[in-house]
Amino acid sequence: MAAVQVLLARQGFGCGLADNHVGNRTQGALADFMEAWKIATESAAWDALQADREPIFGRYTIQASDLASLGRAPSDWEAAAREPAMAYESLPELLSETFCISERFLNTLNPGVAWGAVTAGVSVVVLNGHGPVQGPPAGRVEIDTQRFRLRVFDTNETLMSSFPCSVARERTRIPSGELKMVVFAVNPDYTFNPANYPESQRAREIGHSLILPPGPNNPVGVYWIGLDRPGFGIHGTPHPATIGSMESHGCFRLMNGDVLMLSRYVRTGTPVVVKGAGSPKPAIPALAGE
Repeated sequence: MAAVQVLLARQGFGCGLADNHVGNRTQGALADFMEAWKIATESAAWDALQADREPIFGRYTIQASDLASLGRAPSDWEAAAREPAMAYESLPELLSETFCISERFLNTLNPGVAWGAVTAGVSVVVLNGHGPVQGPPAGRVEIDTQRFRLRVFDTNETLMSSFPCSVARERTRIPSGELKMVVFAVNPDYTFNPANYPESQRAREIGHSLILPPGPNNPVGVYWIGLDRPGFGIHGTPHPATIGSMESHGCFRLMNGDVLMLSRYVRTGTPVVVKGAGSPKPAIPALAGE
């Protein structure tokens, strides 16, 4: 199953963090791949995927720069605002996101590794997965709020790519209809406004706005695509294992690597069609793993 997840991701159909288990994200990626390639059966899809002969597993040598980049990412907003960056807090977290692999599966592939004692030069087993480097410009983006997928179509309405996507936990907060992409920001900071967290006692205690610094553990991840509906956007996340569920405050969340890949297809004015926002609440996929 890890092979399926890696091969789908290489074709541009993300499964979330690869974990070697079948789940909603993998099933959604496979269904979209089959639609895009006009494949009728899963066995035929597996045959098509296997045309990619590049190895599934690889090795990565830990760099001194990897270790130097680790830091803190406090969950408390005031503490986070005092940090120089919202950095990865551990080497497994960094490797998990870099190589799109769950930390649990990473540990399975590297039994006996004491991550806290790893030094530069140590070699570890990772997944050899990557998405398309570049594709044709997108004609439109579709967000399926029932199946938790963001799909990219070319100008001929051909499905090119898709990713697991999180939507608002309160369905009334999901914007409907056609939106447009208007703002793009790499490594954005995040403005904490307590009014956006009425359910939080801690937000009420803070009572004022804060600026949280950029970094992979920033609340909007490493990339922000602002939409023409004030306050709404498509962005990354510090919690990639939760992607593909109802867990945001209104925006559309992708894994950091997926939103960076999406940014290669889109531009100012790209339409974003939100599908199923007014439909009944769907079954919520599990938040942890597949």
